[in-house]
Amino acid sequence: MRKLIAALAALAIAGATLVAVSAGAEAATTWKAHDKNCKTLKTSEGVEIGSVCAEVQKRVTDSGSVTGYRGRASVAPVAGQSITPDHYVWNSHITEYCSGGECAPKTTAWTSSWSPVLTSESTYVTWGDYGDVGASWSQWFKLAGRCVTYVAGEVCVNRYERGYRTYHEERGQLIVRPASGQWIEPRWVRVGHVINGESTSQTTNLCDPSCTRTSTNLSRSVVRSFDSGYEEGFASASWALPSGAVKSMRVAYP
Repeated sequence: MRKLIAALAALAIAGATLVAVSAGAEAATTWKAHDKNCKTLKTSEGVEIGSVCAEVQKRVTDSGSVTGYRGRASVAPVAGQSITPDHYVWNSHITEYCSGGECAPKTTAWTSSWSPVLTSESTYVTWGDYGDVGASWSQWFKLAGRCVTYVAGEVCVNRYERGYRTYHEERGQLIVRPASGQWIEPRWVRVGHVINGESTSQTTNLCDPSCTRTSTNLSRSVVRSFDSGYEEGFASASWALPSGAVKSMRVAYP
């Protein structure tokens, strides 16, 4: 688990950097909705306390290019109740909502200031007495991959991971690049991981309803979410060649 957390933190820091924004750049762009996720809070007796939301916006130019992201939190206690936001995590950095001590309970609607602007996607997770609520997602990071070449062309299998709100997502990818005048038949692609020696996975059957030979480049993926670490993460896939041979390959991290 420590290896996974350390790797994702390092990759996130490398993949998303803070950027200074000039007044001119702001004037030429527009902040638009990107992702918002809210949670209704209740006591153990089922009494509603209120709600908390994590929100991320994207900065878009007139041509449609995304040049930045920012996040914030908001809470809306019901009458007679209170909610206490404490800190948030953005680009693997922890920032307190209140300076100089503990945050006071919020008894009325409250919205935090916007986070620093990032130039690439990340997850914004707000923490408090309500637990955690997250919005948005990070970039896909390639943690394992391998390619093999045949007369019929090249086949690659890759494993990717990213943060998604308060979870992680893993993606297995099969890429086929048939040679000129050749074909490759993709069969299935799988992603999963091993915890305490037990393997769990999810598979996409590319032969449903029937197998299809392709003579052009093709990429197929399978994605699933998980909320804990693992001993080994893997991706695998299978394909058939014009020779009649059925091949498979597995890549893993670490």
